[in-house]
Amino acid sequence: MPRKHRQKRDDPLVPIVGARVRAAIEWKGLSVNRTAGLIKVSQQTLDSIVRGKTKRCYEALREKLATLLALPAAWLGGEIDLLPALTPWLPLPELGYQPPLWVDENMRIVRPPVAGDLTQRTTLPPGYQVAAHDLCTKIVEAWKRDIDRGNSEARAALSRLAVGRWKDNTWKRATMLVTRLVSAFWWRGLFLKPPALPSSVDPSQFTDAEWRALGEKMMIQNQRRAVEELETDDEFAVAAASALSTTLRSWFAGERELNYESFIAVLEWASS
Repeated sequence: MPRKHRQKRDDPLVPIVGARVRAAIEWKGLSVNRTAGLIKVSQQTLDSIVRGKTKRCYEALREKLATLLALPAAWLGGEIDLLPALTPWLPLPELGYQPPLWVDENMRIVRPPVAGDLTQRTTLPPGYQVAAHDLCTKIVEAWKRDIDRGNSEARAALSRLAVGRWKDNTWKRATMLVTRLVSAFWWRGLFLKPPALPSSVDPSQFTDAEWRALGEKMMIQNQRRAVEELETDDEFAVAAASALSTTLRSWFAGERELNYESFIAVLEWASS
């Protein structure tokens, strides 16, 4: 006789990414214990997921998390790279855009695979994604609401973004520029000069073993620096998006009007 608590056969196991679940829970201001109670699952089960110990869960559980956190289940499972607010505006080679190795504001790295065609992989950490997606969604919803209510300033502000290749993609450009404002990478590029190039090294001064050791040391340093910067990007994005959401809260709620002239001026500055 099957156990009563065993899941039904039509509830398959699906991927789940603990770092993404954790970032979404924290952005919502919830704890693991509180979240587990809301979706009626044991705290131990959810804790195992957010710690990355559990890589697969039942589909029904992932759907409950997606509904509570207002995020796509496929993103929580790592089956898609980017959240909806971030995906549309990334420059694509098939649209005639010729990207360098790093695209736009380091949002996505482009690597040529063995087959030859370019493929894209995101380098965005989960906290950044959740914070930027939520902020962009709220801004677009409030902006569209104002346009629907006949706010001429809101409509005129949107038309100012319709330039060049963005002529028919104004909303995409708006979300792109908002995400720059919460991007630590973009601010570093604005304020900091590029790192100095290393002095030239004469390979003949090293044995093969010493040369390999030097290369491994530099690789470890670069990997550590990349990890530290991704962590910083997460922390900065969450703090910046939280601050902007708090500042604009009364506009989101329809209680105060937005100064579109100032808002667009900031977005156009971020575009420069």
